[in-house]
This record gives sequence, structure tokens and C-alpha cells, in this order.
Amino acid sequence: MDIVDYLITNISQLPWIILGPGLLLMAIFTFKAIGYVFRLRLISVVTNLLYAFIVALVMARYGQEIAAFVMDVIESQPTV
Repeated sequence: MDIVDYLITNISQLPWIILGPGLLLMAIFTFKAIGYVFRLRLISVVTNLLYAFIVALVMARYGQEIAAFVMDVIESQPTV
């Protein structure tokens, strides 16, 4: 239960520039896994759920650093 608390507390604090694409990527992997369940491809189900979990871990651990990098890149762009 500690890992779930860790993921929820750290992911919920992320800005939308990181949270939105991360949740979308996790949803895509989860929906792919659900599709593979109906086709009885169990290895693909486990693989896609593992990918979704890895995305969640990366967002929880490195999300703030990624957000800071993205914001620096956006702010350094010249305006027209």
C-alpha cells in the first residue's frame, strides 16, 4: 500500500504539462491491455500493464524535474 500512496501523492502534485500526457499514456497502455485480455494474449496484457506502471513510477520520481526542464525550454523560446 505504500507504493500506491507514493504514486498518488507525487503524481497529484505535478503540473498539467506533465500530468496530462502521462495519464494519457497510462490510459493507452491500460486500454491496450484490456483489448489483449479479450484476445487471450496474456503476455501482452502483463507487458502493457507493466509499461503503465513504469510510466507512473517515472512520473512520480522524476516528474518535477521533467516539468522544470519543459518550462525552461518553453520560456527560452523566442517570441515572434
